Amino acid sequence: MPEYPFSDGSPETHRCEAGQAGGSGASLETWEQFLQKPEAGSCSPACWEQVRDLAVGRMQSSELPAEVRLRWGGLALAAITKKHATGMLQKNMAEAARVRAYMITEFGVSDTDAARDVSALCSDVLWHLGLSLETAAWLAEEWRTAPREQMLQLRRIKNMLSALLPIRSFLEGDDPVLRDMRSWLELIPRLP
Repeated sequence: MPEYPFSDGSPETHRCEAGQAGGSGASLETWEQFLQKPEAGSCSPACWEQVRDLAVGRMQSSELPAEVRLRWGGLALAAITKKHATGMLQKNMAEAARVRAYMITEFGVSDTDAARDVSALCSDVLWHLGLSLETAAWLAEEWRTAPREQMLQLRRIKNMLSALLPIRSFLEGDDPVLRDMRSWLELIPRLP
């Protein structure tokens, strides 16, 4: 029977109860190894939410060395991907962007760590927005009278963009992706 670092070991339940069979006390190595196992794909979104929560907390712990905190950040990103494996791409992107923006502000930009590549993060967010800037600006003007689904779409866009506000100072320069992102960030106050 497979062992789950966050459960009672029962493949039927896949519970993520901290304190049982490792839970929040499981080592980073245990979590990293578990991600490589086939049974990791069968865990519920609620389980991955708990893993994400744990990993983000450890990533933000100033008591740990930077390299360990970065690995916890990587685990948080993996948990976000697993949690939203069947959809909700914009929610996934907003959560991942928040983790990546934290990693950039706390540990700096990196050309060798894709999670801390500012241009790559901006490209990822821009791809997930799903609308042109012009269309989003036009919809933002009328959001109060828009259909519910359109309001929610604009809200998801705002969530993705707001995640990048902490790294605004890293968005300077002539790179077209960074220039586009600066324009999008100016739209935030007009979004619901």
